[in-house]
Amino acid sequence: MDRVTFVTSSGIVWLALAVHFSAGLVSIVAGTIALAVAKGGRLHKQNGLVFTWAMVVLGLTAAGIGTYENRPGQVFAGLLAAYLVFSAMTTVKPLPGVGQRFNVALMVLAFTCAVATLYGGVTEWLDPTVKVVGRPRVVPPLVGGTVILLAAVGDLRAILAGGLRGSRRLARHLWRMCFGLFVATGSFFLGQMKFIPEPVRIVPLLLVLTFTPILFLFYWTWRVRVRGRLSSGRSPDEGPKDRNPGASS
Repeated sequence: MDRVTFVTSSGIVWLALAVHFSAGLVSIVAGTIALAVAKGGRLHKQNGLVFTWAMVVLGLTAAGIGTYENRPGQVFAGLLAAYLVFSAMTTVKPLPGVGQRFNVALMVLAFTCAVATLYGGVTEWLDPTVKVVGRPRVVPPLVGGTVILLAAVGDLRAILAGGLRGSRRLARHLWRMCFGLFVATGSFFLGQMKFIPEPVRIVPLLLVLTFTPILFLFYWTWRVRVRGRLSSGRSPDEGPKDRNPGASS
């Protein structure tokens, strides 16, 4: 079916679109602020929490709308975004009452989604007759499946280690948050490009706005893992716990 819009929808579908759109705007603004300010400060923590729950709402409504439109790719992307930011938040701020069984369940779900998505991507690659709706062929499922597989492996390592500490803990938090923000910016600036007014529909600018979170992902991964190891002369796990990566320039 055609994609639903505010004009063509009504009732609960219209409400879901309104909530989804609002959550997207909130997540982009809050996520940008959380990236820009000093890490570990009050402003960072406040905006990080707002970003997390806005992304959970964004992801779940995207999955619901994708189910209604029969677009499996959108369902996967929505669940992936919600999973990444939620697990990123609980890495540094565990929720009370959430035990190891819940973490294992998330890991199993992540592995299942990764295998299914990679299988779909390989099938599209090998069989050009496979019909794809609403996205390019092959690349999105292969990239998305690889990301979720890496996240699932990270979950397994964290569970087997009984939790993470030091730079590994921060790196897990930062890359998942940054990739979650990338899902939001990509969905908004590229996925909704045709709805952006023509005077400001500058494709190079939209690409920069979309991929900036990925640049931050690589930067913070380097700063927390590589630079931290080189400057301390020790492995990441031997450094102090909860080191504030944004406290100094």
